[in-house]
Amino acid sequence: QVRKRRSAMADSKVTSDRLLDGPVGTDPMGPGPLDCRQNCHNPECERRHLDAVEQSRWNAEGGFRYPRKPSLVITASRDMGRTASTWVFNAVRLLFREGREACDSYWMRDLTKEKLEQRLALGAHVLVKTHEWTGNISAADFESIAPMFSHVVVSVRDGFPEDPAWMRVATHVTHFEDIVRHSKDGSKIGAVPVLRDLAEHLGIEGLSESQLHDVDYQLMTLPIPGDQTTKFWPFHARRGGRPQPTASPSVE
Repeated sequence: QVRKRRSAMADSKVTSDRLLDGPVGTDPMGPGPLDCRQNCHNPECERRHLDAVEQSRWNAEGGFRYPRKPSLVITASRDMGRTASTWVFNAVRLLFREGREACDSYWMRDLTKEKLEQRLALGAHVLVKTHEWTGNISAADFESIAPMFSHVVVSVRDGFPEDPAWMRVATHVTHFEDIVRHSKDGSKIGAVPVLRDLAEHLGIEGLSESQLHDVDYQLMTLPIPGDQTTKFWPFHARRGGRPQPTASPSVE
């Protein structure tokens, strides 16, 4: 018990060093200048689209905290690459949400220093889903903004070409085959270790195995098509042939 108490105290100190009770930046109680309307269905919209849980950051009961130093997380893949990159984007978003760390997520085709700095200034983590940058911005412009990225998560799949420009700066790689792997009876779910590795890579601490299973369930039950919050569009397929869960893991 003493060992557990000391471990909990150590975890609490690490979390307190990483997170604050209020934003370092100027995050306004929504809707702010970067916020879009709810249920936006414009696939190219680059504004912020928080879900109801994420919006509870402005309520004390929501339990959200802001990072002392916001991360800038890029989730990248080839356009229409069929690598489960949108699953990965939502996995990052929901892992931050599960850890009650304030995170703003965006779609952005053309990355610029001005747009990234504007979003980081709010004080939350910034998550950006994007595809190839070649052809959209110059190599010189990319090299000037690449040092801003704290994490670059690239999605790949066997038999499909990788994006060499993003692979060159990747800090973490997710494999489609790991995400969709599962046993017939559903007792082994490959996505859960993927989520665990993602959480560790992002520095999200204290998530239990049960919480990771809950995040997996949330990912498997997000509506398709969705909207700009999830960035699931009509052309997205259900995840890799895994059977749709019939009940939350918390009630099974």
